[in-house]
Amino acid sequence: MPLSVAIIYNDPFTDIPNQIGESEAIVGVLEEVVAVKKALLELGHTVQQVPLHRPLDNAINTLASVRADLIFNIFEGFDDDPSSEPVIARWMEDREIRFTGNPSHVLELTLDKVRTKLVLNKVGIKTPLYQLLNSATLTRFNLEFPCIVKPQSEDASHGLLPESVVSNVEQLANQVERVSNSFGGIALVEEFVDGREFNASVLGNETLSLVEISEITYSLPPGLPRLLTFESKWFEETEYYAGTGVTCPAPIDSGLKKTISDIVLKGCTSVGCRGYARVDMRQDPAGDIKVLEINANPDISPELGIARQAEAIGLTYTQLIEKIVNLALE
Repeated sequence: MPLSVAIIYNDPFTDIPNQIGESEAIVGVLEEVVAVKKALLELGHTVQQVPLHRPLDNAINTLASVRADLIFNIFEGFDDDPSSEPVIARWMEDREIRFTGNPSHVLELTLDKVRTKLVLNKVGIKTPLYQLLNSATLTRFNLEFPCIVKPQSEDASHGLLPESVVSNVEQLANQVERVSNSFGGIALVEEFVDGREFNASVLGNETLSLVEISEITYSLPPGLPRLLTFESKWFEETEYYAGTGVTCPAPIDSGLKKTISDIVLKGCTSVGCRGYARVDMRQDPAGDIKVLEINANPDISPELGIARQAEAIGLTYTQLIEKIVNLALE
């Protein structure tokens, strides 16, 4: 049945984090919007684009004026206020507006990497050892080097540089200061897991199903850490972009595939995922899989992430969008 669908997303022209030089991720959302709109039109729906811009009250007023059967939600929160992402979802829930993807409590939980770790650890899923630090609490550091320093509540590799992987106290102090100054006053410091890197996506509501598993592959010059930096995603002229690839399906044996599948499904179920989500993880030297994060609102652009994995199991992009719409209507 044809629907009236409104696509909500960050307005890239009013939500660019120029202060940290990472506007590419925000502007890149337009490519996602165009692709989703094209697929929805192919499915026979009528579509309107609804960019949301700060302040939050302004975004809510814009959303309140929308009349549609379904909201296709790819709003990722404002760059200086990640918590606005679940706020928008909760506003729609309170008014019983149907929207795609995860509910507000899942978006809120998974936005906080530490809270997510606690939930995963409680159900037996391993994550890297970590601490939350700022310049005033550096003396409490008690992890093993090398470590990685990153924002506690960001995605799309925001804040990740080659220098984010640190091997001594001086480097640690520099990165903790940089991250805490730019991202909310605190930095997440983790023991760096330098093994094979995988991600996998799920679809479903009450019952989740694994789509496929991808492996991130690296061919970087000596001395550069194997890391999915912001550059590797968005700056084509850099060594990281050229030296970072993806293999899907991942070249793994049946045993490892089952292990990863079990972890992904258990992890997503434990945090309450519905609709679609992606799990990022690495394999440590002992062979254990450690979850880095659960992305409850991942990029669904063609040829990336879940779209690539869907294609690997025979789904076209339009069929993937149709599944996401149908899950929202259940």
